[in-house]
Amino acid sequence: MVNHDSIYKVSIIVPAYNVEQYIGKCLDSLIGQTYKNIEIILVDDGSSDSTGDICDTYQQQYGNLIKVEHCRHRGVSQRRLTGIRRASGEYVVFVDADDWVENDYIVSMLSCMESADIVAAGISRELSDEKESIVFEYNGFSAGVFVSDIERKELYEKMLYYESPYCFGVLPYMCNKMFRKDVMQVLLEKLDKRIFDGEDAALVYQYLLTSQKIVLIDECKYHYVIHRGSASFRDSEDSYLNAAYLYQELYACFVKNKYHASLLKQLDYYMRRMIWKKSPAQYLQVNSFVFPCNKVEQGSAIILYGMGKVGDVFYRQICQTNYVSIIAWADRAPKQIEDISITVPRITPDEIKDYCFDYVVIAIENKIIVREILEKLMILGIEEKKIVIPDFVMGEFKRCGTGTIYCKKS
Repeated sequence: MVNHDSIYKVSIIVPAYNVEQYIGKCLDSLIGQTYKNIEIILVDDGSSDSTGDICDTYQQQYGNLIKVEHCRHRGVSQRRLTGIRRASGEYVVFVDADDWVENDYIVSMLSCMESADIVAAGISRELSDEKESIVFEYNGFSAGVFVSDIERKELYEKMLYYESPYCFGVLPYMCNKMFRKDVMQVLLEKLDKRIFDGEDAALVYQYLLTSQKIVLIDECKYHYVIHRGSASFRDSEDSYLNAAYLYQELYACFVKNKYHASLLKQLDYYMRRMIWKKSPAQYLQVNSFVFPCNKVEQGSAIILYGMGKVGDVFYRQICQTNYVSIIAWADRAPKQIEDISITVPRITPDEIKDYCFDYVVIAIENKIIVREILEKLMILGIEEKKIVIPDFVMGEFKRCGTGTIYCKKS
């Protein structure tokens, strides 16, 4: 274990652009780390609000702990590159300026980092204005150390596609990982800077393929904060050019790897996800309820359960994207909505067993009602693997290795 007197220095790189409302909380969480051998590098990318001034104020107050770089509209990858070029630590982590971390965030990863090349944790997703909306997101693989050829082969063959296109063996985010600074800098220098969506995945998966020892942990001490009304991803010709650049970046790396057959197959699934522009990531920017695409494969036949506000949001999302096919919409009072635009059959829960479907997707926010629905579906004989609970309520439940869902809290 690494203690607080360790010789290892960790550089925390914080790219920032127009985050005056949030960056203070972020920096306070970094300054308050229990592990003290750190430096915080702030890269302000020509913010038009007071973000740059806030960065300078913190630097003046905390001296050598904080370094500030000001650049001009260069994009996230260039901000990260600017930061890592100035970093003096052996290890590096990246923190978005509108997120925050728990005070033992650094030490929890560094304690697993000795002789490893990367430590990958989970994350906590939360809406900025809803304290009860935290969702924990984990790597698809269980926590453990992947060091032998057999262990790393198992990981590489499922790191982008673990059971479904929206489930990753290793989460593709930069923010929940600790890297070796020298290795990550090489990848950042070479990265195609035209990529503006998916650059995290381009870096993370290339880095994993260079690693001899990979450590996955379940801690979710990084808080990824979703702000209502934040801008959505660019949805234009640029998106397709971006997808092409991203594909070329990963293809060039994967095709040279000895596991290229499985890697290229995973890349195909990943790129389909990227090109489908009505993505969960887009909805996440504007809506607190996101259809659980990470648990339901595209083209599946589903029964939607719940005709309240969540069900209505899911229904509209599906109509806009045609991601899945709704064969029926179930509710205890299915005739309560008199919307003539709804063309799918409206049924009672008892009628679900009369249909052929891939999944029953529960579109309910209230956790108590979800428990009641689960009991009802069990009585009807619905297979548990076909029952999908959205991420924003799944925190109350857990699916064990056999697929069985149980309540985590009494």
